[in-house]
Amino acid sequence: MIRFLDGYSLERKEELDERKVKRPLVKTHLIEVLDGRQVRTEDQYSDLFARRGLALKPIDDGLFFARDQADAPIGFLESLRPRIAALYSTMESDTLSRFVRKLIVGAPELDHVWLSGVTFNVLWNVVRRLSAPSRFARIVFTHDSVFEVDDEPEGSEAEEEMFEPQEETEDSASVVERRAASFKLVDRVSVVGAKLRELQKLYSPLYAISQLRFPSPAGRGGHDFYDNGKVTNRSESFRDHRSHVLYVTRIYEQMLGRTEQQTWYSVTTSLKTHGEFRKIVGAPLVVRFVEPLNAPTFDHWVKSTFERTRNRFRLWGHPIRLGPTKVHVYGLDRHLWQPLFLELTARGCMAIIPNGTCGNTVHRLVTNIQRFLDPGAQVYLGDQPYAKFVEEASVGIEYEHAE
Repeated sequence: MIRFLDGYSLERKEELDERKVKRPLVKTHLIEVLDGRQVRTEDQYSDLFARRGLALKPIDDGLFFARDQADAPIGFLESLRPRIAALYSTMESDTLSRFVRKLIVGAPELDHVWLSGVTFNVLWNVVRRLSAPSRFARIVFTHDSVFEVDDEPEGSEAEEEMFEPQEETEDSASVVERRAASFKLVDRVSVVGAKLRELQKLYSPLYAISQLRFPSPAGRGGHDFYDNGKVTNRSESFRDHRSHVLYVTRIYEQMLGRTEQQTWYSVTTSLKTHGEFRKIVGAPLVVRFVEPLNAPTFDHWVKSTFERTRNRFRLWGHPIRLGPTKVHVYGLDRHLWQPLFLELTARGCMAIIPNGTCGNTVHRLVTNIQRFLDPGAQVYLGDQPYAKFVEEASVGIEYEHAE
C-alpha cells in the first residue's frame, strides 16, 4: 500500500507543479470508532463497517482493503490507534466526502475527527516549531453565520456536512444577507507567526480556522488538515503524509482522553432533572459568546439543531422553552446515543457531559459553534479553559519522520 501510494503521490506532485493534475490527489479521512474498547479484532472491525456498507478485506495487521456495497474499490482503511481509523483513497474529493458523510451519519458507532479553531491554533504553533521560518504556511478561515437566516429546507445535505471552502464564480455567486467569511492566507511561516495573533484580535472570524497546511519536510508542498478530519496530500511523499496523520492522531487521542477525564471524573455531584433523566453526573462544557445572539438567530439555531433529523451538531432532543432566548434540552448525542443535558441561551451554552459520553461530543460542539455561531467564543471544561486541554495534549508527542 505504502509503495503504491508513494509512487502515486510523486506523480500527482509533478502534475501539481505543472498545474495539470490528471488524477485525484491522495486523501485521508480520520474516523473515530466507538470508544476503543468494543472493537478489538479484525472480524469486529469488518462486521462494524460491513453493517454500514463498507466491506473490508484484511491485508495486514490493522490494515484492510475497502470496497463499497457495489464492490467498487474505495481505498485502504488502517486502524491507526485503538479509537481512530484512517481511510486512504484516490477517489474524487467530492465523491469520497459524500461517501464518508453517509457512512458516519448512518452509524452511531462512528464519528469524524473534529479539529476546532481552538485546536488548529494550537496545531499552528506545532507547524511553527516543525517548519523552517522560510517555508510557506497556508491557513483557511471559514465562518458562516447560517443561523442568522433560515433558508435551508428539511433534509438538505448542507445540514450534515462541514463545507470545504469553494471558489465562487460570477454565475454562482449569490447575495448573502448574513455574516460570512471564507478566505485563505498564504505567507512565510515567520510572517504569519508574527501577525496572526494580532489579526485575530482585530477580526474574530480569524479564530475560525477550518484548514491548516503542515509543510512537508520531505520537499515542496504539504498536508492540508480540515476541521472534519479530512487530510489532503499535496506533497510528493505518502510516507510523509502518513507520518503527519499519525502525529495529529496521537495528539487527538490525548485530547479525547483528557477531555473525558475532566468531564467524567472532575465532579461527583449530580444534576437534578425532571422526566427521564433524573440524575446526570459530569463536568460542564461552558461556551460564552463574545456578542449575544439576537432572538431570530437563536430561534433558527434551536430549530435547525432539534427540529431537523440531520443537523450539524448531530444531536437529538426536545427543547423546553424557559424564555425568548433560553431553552433546556434533555437530549441524546447521536454518536453512541449517550444522554446529555444542554442549556442554550443568547449568550452561550452549557452542556453536561456524563460518564460514558465520547469526548468527540465536546470537540464537535466547539468546532460547529466556532464555525457557525461565534468564532471567538470562550470555551471552558469545568473550570479549565478548553485551549489548555488541547495544548497539554500536544506536549510530549514527537513527530516521527518517515523512513
